[in-house]
Amino acid sequence: MLDELCGCMGAVDLAGPNTAVEARVRTCLEGAVLRHPAAARALLERSTVEGRAGYRLGQALGDALDRSCEAFGAVRESLRRARGGDLLKKGGT
Repeated sequence: MLDELCGCMGAVDLAGPNTAVEARVRTCLEGAVLRHPAAARALLERSTVEGRAGYRLGQALGDALDRSCEAFGAVRESLRRARGGDLLKKGGT
């Protein structure tokens, strides 16, 4: 799942409009979870983050991609700039 998700993140056109970048990232995440429910469930079960399942899964995916996917770093920074730094902060809500 993570390899597929990383490839999808690498295909995001970061030069496009912010809304298009956000939509493509959302499509990547949703598609990966739908195609790999067992892997998503396993990540969720190992998560130590508190909160709703969607938030916990997002944090677990972000942590895993931070460690293994260079493309995710560029996507994350693009989204942070678009949102003034408020999006995707570690430990934030």
